[in-house]
Amino acid sequence: MAMSEGRTPGHWKLAGTILWGLVIAIVYFLLQVGTILFFALGGKHGLTPQQIQLLFTSSLEDGTALSVATFITTLAGCGLIAGVIKLKRGSILADYLALKAVPARIFLPWVGILVLFLLASDLLTLFLGRPIVPDYIMRVYASARPVWMIWAAFVVAAPLFEESFFRGFLFRGFASSFMGPRGAIALTSGLWAVIHAQYDAYGIATIFCFGLLLGSARLRTRSLLAPIAMHAMANFAGVVEAATLS
Repeated sequence: MAMSEGRTPGHWKLAGTILWGLVIAIVYFLLQVGTILFFALGGKHGLTPQQIQLLFTSSLEDGTALSVATFITTLAGCGLIAGVIKLKRGSILADYLALKAVPARIFLPWVGILVLFLLASDLLTLFLGRPIVPDYIMRVYASARPVWMIWAAFVVAAPLFEESFFRGFLFRGFASSFMGPRGAIALTSGLWAVIHAQYDAYGIATIFCFGLLLGSARLRTRSLLAPIAMHAMANFAGVVEAATLS
C-alpha cells in the first residue's frame, strides 16, 4: 500500500532502537569472535582452554583474520540493519538511513574540516611523544596476507557498517527521542568509541572526538554518505601512514 501523502515514514522509537541495536551488536560480536576463533584454531584439536585463549588473543592482531571478520560482519550487519528497518511498518530504507547525495559545495567544507582534524590529531600525538600509528595497527598491517585485504577492510568495509549502525540506525532512533540530535551525536560517539577496546585511553578519546565530527556532518548534511566518506578518508590516511612506517 502506498504511503499517504504527507505522512512521515515510520521508524523505531527509542525502546525499539535500543533493543534492535543490542540484537545487531550481539550478532556482530558473535560473528567477529567466531571468525577470529576459526582462524586461531586452524583445524587444531585437543587444545586446553588456556591454549585456545592464547591462540585467540594472538589472532586479534592477525591482519588476515581481522580483515575476513570485518568483511563478514559488514555483510551480515548491513543486511541485518536493512532487515530490521524493513520490519518497521511504513519505513523507507533510504529515508531511514539518510542515503542521499550531498552536493559538492556542502561536502567539500567537511573534507577541509576533516583534514584539519587529522592534522591537529597527529600534531598533538607527536607533541605528547606518542606514535602516529598505534602499535596495534602496525602489527595488524604487517600480518595481513595479502595486504590489499586490510586496505579493503579498513577503508571500505569498516566505515560502511559502523556508519550505517551508529550514524545511521542508532542516530535516527536517538535523535527522535528526548535527547535530540545533539544528544544522539554524543551518545553514538561514545558507544562507537568504547567498542574500540583494542586502543588505549588516548586512542579511544581520539575516536570519540572523531565521532563527534562524523555525527555533526551527518546532522548538518542530512546524509549518511558524508560521514561514510569522511570515515573512509580518515582510515585511508591511517593505512597510508601504517604502510609508510612499516
